[in-house]
Amino acid sequence: MPRKQNEPEACKARGFKKGSSGNPKGRPPINREIQEMCRELTPKVVERLFDIAMHGRNDSASVQAATQILDRAWGRPKQSVDVKVDHNASGLAAAITAAQDRLVQRAVEATRANTIEGTVIEAQPVEVKP
Repeated sequence: MPRKQNEPEACKARGFKKGSSGNPKGRPPINREIQEMCRELTPKVVERLFDIAMHGRNDSASVQAATQILDRAWGRPKQSVDVKVDHNASGLAAAITAAQDRLVQRAVEATRANTIEGTVIEAQPVEVKP
C-alpha cells in the first residue's frame, strides 16, 4: 500500500523513531460543555426514540442523530465477544514434543558430521635437546 503524501516525515521512512510518539500531546480534551448539553437532551432523545420505535416511522436519520447524541453523552455501549477456549492442550504438547525430537535429531546428525572416524594412536614422547 503506497504511503500518503501528507504523512509526517517521521512516518515515511520506518515509522516513528524510538522513544517518540505519533501523538505527543495525547488525546484531545473532552469538551465538557458539549457533553453537558447532550446529557441535558437525553430525556427528549429517549422520548423521540421511543416515539419512532412505537409508531413505525422511517426516520433513520433521526435515529442516527439520537444515537450520536446518546453516545456523546454516555459513551458507546460495551461490546461483548464470545470466545471458545480449548483447555485440552494435548495437541500442542504433542507438537512441542515432536519439534524437540527433531531438534535433538538434527543436533545428533550435526555431531556425527563433525566427527572424524579412525584409529587412535597413542602419543610418543619426544625428546627435546637443549
